[in-house]
Amino acid sequence: MLVTGQYLAALFVFANERDRISTLFDPSTHLVIWSGALVLSFGFLINSFYDLESDRINRPKQTAFERLVSKRTSLRIALSLLLIAMIMAVLVSYRAFIFYGLYAFALWLYSHKLRTIPIISHSSAAILALVPFFGISVYQQYLSIHTFAFGALLGLTLFSRELLKDLMMFKGDVIVGRPTVASEYGLDQTRFALLISNSIAWIPAFFTRDLFSDIAEKGIFLILIVLTLSNLATLKTNELKDLRWAHLGYKVIIILGILTIPFL
Repeated sequence: MLVTGQYLAALFVFANERDRISTLFDPSTHLVIWSGALVLSFGFLINSFYDLESDRINRPKQTAFERLVSKRTSLRIALSLLLIAMIMAVLVSYRAFIFYGLYAFALWLYSHKLRTIPIISHSSAAILALVPFFGISVYQQYLSIHTFAFGALLGLTLFSRELLKDLMMFKGDVIVGRPTVASEYGLDQTRFALLISNSIAWIPAFFTRDLFSDIAEKGIFLILIVLTLSNLATLKTNELKDLRWAHLGYKVIIILGILTIPFL
């Protein structure tokens, strides 16, 4: 999904209509996109090391494969992905190499340190997930208010998703002693934070709505409706299956966000 979103942004948002063919056949564009995707994959694998104990409690079936693969093998795969990403980046420019090198370091820092600090961990996860889009935007030398506003909306959505994951992973986080918003401040405060984040998400969309096309405006409105319904679904339940339905709503939002990109 990340790769698809980056390609759509590079072709339909960051490139002029007359430059789309040249962008599509530009080797550096592909290298930048895949560098970001591989570095983020490295980050996911590294983070899985730190979440393994909690995941064994909360998601025993999903972690069955991870238990079969040794940590050494997983680490080798993660480092291999990072090495490939860095080779791709240096082929673009030394600036790209430095950018994605710092990105990889930030992902490691998040897994090693920031993930244990409530709120900071949620904000960091949301920002880091959007960095590849910023990378392709800088490469294409394209920055605008409306793309920033759309990125802010997605960032707030990802922030809310991290809060929802706190509710879903509450049991395992408490047992292993991992500090999260839910384990530190309680389930009700986490739900309240979800509603606050949801309310804030409407702000950039409202004040920048005139900058978007009609289709993009409708896509953003639909995203906000699904986001609101997903968060409201968490208010009266502690059942994991009900929270999974809310989490499914966030997956729908990600798909809607990617489909909206070409019309920004």
